[in-house]
Amino acid sequence: MTRRTVLLPAALVALLALAACSPGADSADDAGKAGADETAVPHGYVEGARELQEPQLRLVALDGDVLSALDPASGEIVELASGGSLGDASSLTTDGRHLFAATPDGRLTVVDGGAWTVPHGDHSHYYLADPRVVAEPDDLADLGVETGSGSGTGADGGADASGTSEDAAQEVRAASSASLTAASWSATGTGLVLDGDALADGELDAVGRIEGTPHAGVLVPLGDELIASVVSDAADAADAADAADASGASEPAPVLADTVVVTTAGGEPVDGLEEPCPALRGSAATRVGVVVGCADGAVLATADSAGDVTLERIPYPAGTAASDVATSFQARPGRPAVASVAGTRGAWLLDTRARTWTLIETPEPLLRATAVGDSDDTVVAVDTSGRVVVLSPEGVLAQTEPLVAADLVAGADGPELPAGVVLEVDASRSYLNSPSAGVVHEIDHADSARVARTLPLPGRLFVETGR
Repeated sequence: MTRRTVLLPAALVALLALAACSPGADSADDAGKAGADETAVPHGYVEGARELQEPQLRLVALDGDVLSALDPASGEIVELASGGSLGDASSLTTDGRHLFAATPDGRLTVVDGGAWTVPHGDHSHYYLADPRVVAEPDDLADLGVETGSGSGTGADGGADASGTSEDAAQEVRAASSASLTAASWSATGTGLVLDGDALADGELDAVGRIEGTPHAGVLVPLGDELIASVVSDAADAADAADAADASGASEPAPVLADTVVVTTAGGEPVDGLEEPCPALRGSAATRVGVVVGCADGAVLATADSAGDVTLERIPYPAGTAASDVATSFQARPGRPAVASVAGTRGAWLLDTRARTWTLIETPEPLLRATAVGDSDDTVVAVDTSGRVVVLSPEGVLAQTEPLVAADLVAGADGPELPAGVVLEVDASRSYLNSPSAGVVHEIDHADSARVARTLPLPGRLFVETGR
């Protein structure tokens, strides 16, 4: 890989006077980075970084084999990395700072985007540094990570036990707390746990490994521990994959976990901390804790000030149909609320602080839904016409004209959006990329869904960092 460092504009990296930072007690419900141990001022500082007074948000796109970041405040675009396996990447995710680009067979490139936020009690610290490549696929291979072969296929070239078909790209997921970063590979059931401080310094220090049944699951750090999914009957999962392969099914049903467990960073289960979660689908880290979706509701994992984890259930409202359950969660980072598409009925809003579900019905089915996490319980969504729709618990507040209609593809049950079309939400702006047009639409969701700008940013994959 060509390792290229591009300095960001000098106007953005001028060192500002550091704001006073007095330690305060975090809420017992507040989790993740805000619960980190107190360190020297400035909190969360990494050598070579500059602390600024505002969040350093970046819109990141992968175009060909070039990973670029656009600063929406200045319009400046800088290259973060290029070459290597980036040209083959089929998925891109972020923990707010680092970018994880994975190929269909699970080869992973990790790039430090150079912009991040560190929550600290009742305030946050904002940092900017030079971007750099932290890990390439060979670096992870040296750690003994088995990512899968081919396109997530089994040994005979058919479906693997995770339910991944021969032509499908397996999913690689990544998430971080203040002290840990976890990446997991669905095709092998492997999870890699990295030391967060070392990763922030550009180094790989594996502190744990998770080995389990291949499945589309969950591995999310919560403080110094992990919230993980488990397939309780691995034999049944393997039999189901074999049956799907023998039947010639083009898209075998994915293997779903049925239990949420808490483990140490090294992967050892914590006694007494497991909770049933049938047909487990989707997870998100919130200000309150880690939420995991189940067929009958959600499991919420929270940590108190001592780091002790509790698991509790948040059931769906009575009468919720199986077709309406949440299968993924999206939200503005650091907020207590998450949202999900609710089948063809609209959107779910889950307030993890109040432990309540709210169904927001819409006149047209939704394809994406993200919680803003504001006092008005705003949800921003994309409907099957390709419009951005702004919702409240009372219904639709505003909508745009179709913005991504050209990106819609035909699905078995109607229009769908490719995985590369992503809706990102900030406090006052939403960003929706259109790979077909090579642009990102900036929507002011608080001002009648006004399209504030259309930013040129070509790329097949898109995320936002700096949060």
